[in-house]
Amino acid sequence: SLRYAALTHRGRDPDFPTKPNQDRFGHHRNPHSAFFAVYDGHGPHGEKCSDFVRGRLPQLLKTNLQNWKDRRNNNGSNNGEEFFLSVDDIHDSLHDAHIDCNDELRRSEIDDRHSGTTSVGVYLHDDRMTVANVGDSRIVLGTLASSSPSDGRSSIQAIPLSKDHTPYRQDEASRCVSSGARILSFGQIDPAAKDDTEDDDDDDDVEDPPRVWARDGKYPGTAFTRSIGDSVAERFGVCAEPEMLTLPVSTDERLLVLASDGVFDVLSNQAVVDLCYAYRSDPVRAAEAIVERSHEEWLLNDDCCEDDANYDDMTVVIVYFHHKGFNDEDHNITTETTNGGGEDVKAPPRQPRPKGKRVRQKTLQNLEEMGQ
Repeated sequence: SLRYAALTHRGRDPDFPTKPNQDRFGHHRNPHSAFFAVYDGHGPHGEKCSDFVRGRLPQLLKTNLQNWKDRRNNNGSNNGEEFFLSVDDIHDSLHDAHIDCNDELRRSEIDDRHSGTTSVGVYLHDDRMTVANVGDSRIVLGTLASSSPSDGRSSIQAIPLSKDHTPYRQDEASRCVSSGARILSFGQIDPAAKDDTEDDDDDDDVEDPPRVWARDGKYPGTAFTRSIGDSVAERFGVCAEPEMLTLPVSTDERLLVLASDGVFDVLSNQAVVDLCYAYRSDPVRAAEAIVERSHEEWLLNDDCCEDDANYDDMTVVIVYFHHKGFNDEDHNITTETTNGGGEDVKAPPRQPRPKGKRVRQKTLQNLEEMGQ
């Protein structure tokens, strides 16, 4: 059985005070399986893209899985016994759901030329978990440490189950280059504009990540290499193909956490898992604690107060495994707003860490900036 909670919190942009929350989350359960996901929209119509994918991707996955079951049943391969889909069946179902969802978004009324969404999801089935990731949102497993630490380290270990799809990865950058892209940072592609700017993005505290550009123009400028949507970037190797991984769920596994980069840009995998585990008796409070700690880190990173802050949308889904002998009450909770729950347990202290670089927006959001 499972316990879970989800929370999303709108970011802040001083230049766009009415900017909508472009993050979304999804959770779908039946007696035998469950699917949880986080979608981080980006671009001028990012919230429409993430809304579309949140609604359509699980439907496509459900249809694909049922088609495989029907196929197996029709050829008599189950011999009248309960049938379990193979790993290949599930991977095919997830793969085709992402590709078909991307195609449907392209044919919809939503303008996805320079907008899209990440998608990180986990399908829980038959004591297994299958992760499917597109983009730079992330899923991390919290499992019991192999031995009891005696040096103050956490008793829960964070194990990443996805790899961010960005041009920092050589394999991702190579695929885009082979499709006709250049991989350059904003400063590299337009050093004169960077030198002339007078805003805060010109300082050394701002991360200027490698981006995907056309060979003959200053577009699309995405700092990710996979997404659903982004039809212009797709011409240069940015794709909706999910990376997938299937693992057994053992009794050592305690939790899964899925989150957008509004969380993982400022908190380490281990810090997020430690917070989840500290509040394991109250999933809603755990989600709140992660968002609160992330918000705190964004303000510290910018060295400013809320009125001057610029931070990303933050979304988290936490899934707790309820094994036999594990005494937490079995219940399911979801929430989309912080309710100010009390500090009923002691949270892990904030870990000292060097001041991080502020992150430039990961997609260029207007035609003037894209040079078109």
